[in-house]
Amino acid sequence: MDFTLTEEQHQMVEMVEDFARREVAPLTLEMDQNQTFLPAEVWRKMAGLNLLASFVPEEYGGLNHNCIDILITRQAYARGGGCLGSLLSWGASDGIGTVGILKHGTEQQKQKYLPGIVSGDIISCFALTEPDSGSDAFKMRSRAVKQGDHYVLNGTKMLITNGPFCDMGIVLAITDPTKGVLGISAFIFEKDFPGFSRGKKIDKMGMRSSPTSELIFEDCIIPEENLLGGEGMGALVANTTLHWERIGMGFAIGAMEYNLKLCQEYAAQRIQFGEPIGNFQSVRHRLAEMKIDIEAAKYLFYRMAWLVDTDQIPAILDISVGKAFLSKALVKNADAAISTFGGYGVCCEYPVQRSYRDAKIIEIGGGTYDIQLNMIAAALMGPRQKVKK
Repeated sequence: MDFTLTEEQHQMVEMVEDFARREVAPLTLEMDQNQTFLPAEVWRKMAGLNLLASFVPEEYGGLNHNCIDILITRQAYARGGGCLGSLLSWGASDGIGTVGILKHGTEQQKQKYLPGIVSGDIISCFALTEPDSGSDAFKMRSRAVKQGDHYVLNGTKMLITNGPFCDMGIVLAITDPTKGVLGISAFIFEKDFPGFSRGKKIDKMGMRSSPTSELIFEDCIIPEENLLGGEGMGALVANTTLHWERIGMGFAIGAMEYNLKLCQEYAAQRIQFGEPIGNFQSVRHRLAEMKIDIEAAKYLFYRMAWLVDTDQIPAILDISVGKAFLSKALVKNADAAISTFGGYGVCCEYPVQRSYRDAKIIEIGGGTYDIQLNMIAAALMGPRQKVKK
């Protein structure tokens, strides 16, 4: 495994980091306070730089980037001060809101939706979670019933990234309640489908620049051609999507690097007791630990990307170890940044406090820390054994 970047990759990373520093970082405080996504003109600029084209093959207007390219560009965005919330919404559109179509869609579906996602004209989402099913995602209540040449979908989805403004998305629902997980199907919906509406917008503590809401399907008409992958393929579509989502969480490493940079600068200029606080061993050790966690997280996620790019499938164990480690390392990193800034660290005008609130969302989204531990333990020990009395 060689993670040395090529000259082309270096140029791409520098371009994205510079873009985030100039175009996004100055907006992050307002976006966080108002719970708003990137302005339309910034989103169009991102499309113009082909930043929305990473996942999509060239025949649909994309760049077909490999996994490591996707990781390093999004880390660069975060390292340049692009807030994690906007990154989450970005990835929900061209990542988890797209990968199901890429991997399981028909040619007609790909031609209809992928070019618009690349151009930024279409913003997508992935609607799995429901009010009563979070980690136990497949215990959903949403139902889709076949009627002639369409399905009638009823159900409510909860905590959906991009929910307030998505143009389309992928939604999961039960089509055959007698088959358990194999009775779940996936569909592509559009905002103008009869029976679709948006529910309440969720007021979150973190990732506030990634608007979130309920999605409501009330006798929603889904054309038969919008069935994704065939009936009963919903669990496969969902698992494929969650697999990519957890690898994609590696973008948060860039936020850890951004925090470390802020701490280095602050520790060098903040004078206490007649000298920079960067002279104090406690501060120096704190920054050293931040660096250790960054490098460890990079290895875990770059290795996963390398496995994907060399046509090897990362094991569930690899993905869960990476997601679990990053979840805790990100919270630890944000906590260390706040401690370094002291009283200023909890002031809303400083980005380090936002990083802590955002980090807690990463710890939950895409599979909670506890779920990752369950999956790691199952890989090590096998399923739980019941002792017969």
